[in-house]
Amino acid sequence: MSDEAKADWRNQPERGSALGIRLTIWSARVCGRRVARFILAIVAFYFTLFATRARRASADYLRRIDQPHGFWDSYRHIRDFAHVALDRLYFVRDDLRPFHMTHTGNEHLIELSKTRRGALLLGAHVGSFEAMRALGQEERFPINILVYWKNARMISRFLEEAGSDFHAKVIEINPENPSYMFEVRDAIERGELVAVLGDRVAEGEKFVTVPFLGAPAKFPAGPYLLASVLKCPVYLTFGLYHRPRTYDLYCEPLAERVVLPRGRREQAVADYAKLYAQRLEVYCRKAPRNWFNFYEFWAEGEATGEAKSGDETSTQGQAASVRPGG
Repeated sequence: MSDEAKADWRNQPERGSALGIRLTIWSARVCGRRVARFILAIVAFYFTLFATRARRASADYLRRIDQPHGFWDSYRHIRDFAHVALDRLYFVRDDLRPFHMTHTGNEHLIELSKTRRGALLLGAHVGSFEAMRALGQEERFPINILVYWKNARMISRFLEEAGSDFHAKVIEINPENPSYMFEVRDAIERGELVAVLGDRVAEGEKFVTVPFLGAPAKFPAGPYLLASVLKCPVYLTFGLYHRPRTYDLYCEPLAERVVLPRGRREQAVADYAKLYAQRLEVYCRKAPRNWFNFYEFWAEGEATGEAKSGDETSTQGQAASVRPGG
């Protein structure tokens, strides 16, 4: 594997900026969603043409999921990502008028809200997590989003620029100061939801290797270590996009409680990650161009990362190092 392929996805330079956010918001507000989508389609073509690494990653994924994977197929893949990113503007402002939404499994969140029971919402860089917030239109679910601290200011700026009354709280992850774990614990104890993404591994983060789309792939161990400490249920959540304006929203239980027995903790984490990867593959096949990990994802031949064994105190220390995707 090349040094470029091994580079941590977090070290890739951000292609967004505060100015880019403002321009996107301005074009959507002044010109409307249709015009903004047309502009983004041009931007996506330019990106596909010159961002060779992202284009190769798109083609690799499309090939693995048995889809056409030429230049124009990668372009459509990247264009859909740009359009989903644009729609975040509407979702964070709770403006669902441009969209057609379907709900599957929202009874799980309604029951959690009624019983005031906290839970982890485990998602992925597939479709739109912001679309999942539409489930809270009638029942306002208190959602805390756990994000890598370097990206949190960009997200907060986006919400501020959007003029949003977005009631989700951003919990910033600082690897140098694990005190954010207390915020997560307090949110769960209040009966709130904590959303985390489970499909990207940061440099130095513990991981397990499990089958995904026919080949070994690395998935972070952090969400399962975190859930085992919090002793709360875990639900999978996905908001799948279908052109031009439909989002199919899904919520399903992954585990009532994550249990990592002493002496076989690593295998137990791998079992949960394998189940997650299996369900993730199902949702990827439902909407193949909703996969938005534009870097080399598969790590064939890589050894399985080890989750340290030990007592609960040790597990809490591991959970404090979780770095879910931003």
